[in-house]
Amino acid sequence: MIMKQILKIGVDSAAPFPLHSDYNSTTFEGFEVDMLQAIGKVLNLEFQYEVSLWSNILEKLYKGELDIICSAVTMTSSRQMILEFSTPYLEFKLCAVVNKGDTHGDDQTFKDKRIGIRIATEAEKYVMSKFPSNTTVHAETNKELYEKLLDRKIDVLIDDSPIAGGFLDKYDSLEIGHFIPNSDSRYAIAMKKGDIELKERINETLELLHENGTYDAIYEKWFSHIRLS
Repeated sequence: MIMKQILKIGVDSAAPFPLHSDYNSTTFEGFEVDMLQAIGKVLNLEFQYEVSLWSNILEKLYKGELDIICSAVTMTSSRQMILEFSTPYLEFKLCAVVNKGDTHGDDQTFKDKRIGIRIATEAEKYVMSKFPSNTTVHAETNKELYEKLLDRKIDVLIDDSPIAGGFLDKYDSLEIGHFIPNSDSRYAIAMKKGDIELKERINETLELLHENGTYDAIYEKWFSHIRLS
């Protein structure tokens, strides 16, 4: 009997549903969970999940404390300099989430607004570079950020559209004000720099999942009702 290779997978403690739910909840599920299960079945892999704050998770991978991260990791040029990335598996945009009824049609309406953003995210980088004079509220978790918006402690929050879609399912009083122009982004599986063999095996499997319809079935299950851009 061939022993399964065990990989340590880093996931965000602030669950970015529908990518994945809280690992410590009764049911651990989501798009990335299903996708990894399909990859693991093909490659005979066993996964050990390790939960960490997003502000720490990339550093843990860089130090070799994790084998991969599959937790809504945006693939960027700066990250590609220190990490390996698989073929992207989801394309999306950043979006502005507001309370229903609040006027927010484009970036011009950010003027004088209190903007909420998660720490150590691409959304945070965007806001700090584009709107340095605005009042900004930084949060460690998605839940904290959306609750601040509901309580009107902030006027708008910037988030990845897949994650925003998950919260809009939960909170009927919120909506996407607009998608951020020129914020096209992609999620990919992150690995340690130089882990080329693993990257190639994962990429080959992702291609197979696209070819045999498995990817499309998983996508339809989790994103058929969510607008990503």
